[in-house]
Amino acid sequence: MHFNEMSGKSRQLGLTFVAASLGVAVVMIARGDDFALTVWTWKVHVGVLLMLAGLLALWGVRGLDLNVYHRMLRGAVTFGEDFEKNYMSSIFQLEKGMTQAISHYSRHNDAAVDKSGQRYQYTGKSQVTAESKIRRFYNVTGAFLFASAIALLLIDNLAQPPVHEAKQSEPAVVEGVGDISVQGDPAASATREEVNTVPANDLQSETE
Repeated sequence: MHFNEMSGKSRQLGLTFVAASLGVAVVMIARGDDFALTVWTWKVHVGVLLMLAGLLALWGVRGLDLNVYHRMLRGAVTFGEDFEKNYMSSIFQLEKGMTQAISHYSRHNDAAVDKSGQRYQYTGKSQVTAESKIRRFYNVTGAFLFASAIALLLIDNLAQPPVHEAKQSEPAVVEGVGDISVQGDPAASATREEVNTVPANDLQSETE
């Protein structure tokens, strides 16, 4: 397997981690699954943990790509450029060989070629290395995943009251039928007191 293909597969693996973590989190939220952990007064949904795990996996793939596969690819490209510049250019009378032309178009955003003369003239001033582009790819993807995790955490906590406030707002259970009163309705409370209070004279009349 070529170094460039290994680099591409590692980036696909990183995007798979991102898509999987986002997909599972969205499905759990859409189904209303309340899988969450309580950290102090914050409720941390499992979707947030999945996104952070995906971010760590993406960062590991980033290190493998930049520090292993990309460096091997740069070594192969450097050898090809050296071979074309010091050996093949004198034989074929070309300004650049295939490896040099690929490197030129990869490193210059405004790369172009002038075909007016007998030999092609490669032009381009805006130079950005391939390593910088790869780092930008991982940084943007990781920032998006981290921002999604923070957004889910804030929405899940700001949309609902904290755990300790929810517990305090639960109505207290009052034991005993005769002591129950309807809060905010004096007429209903008074009626209930009249039903529970039986005059002593009425009791004596019923006994006789």
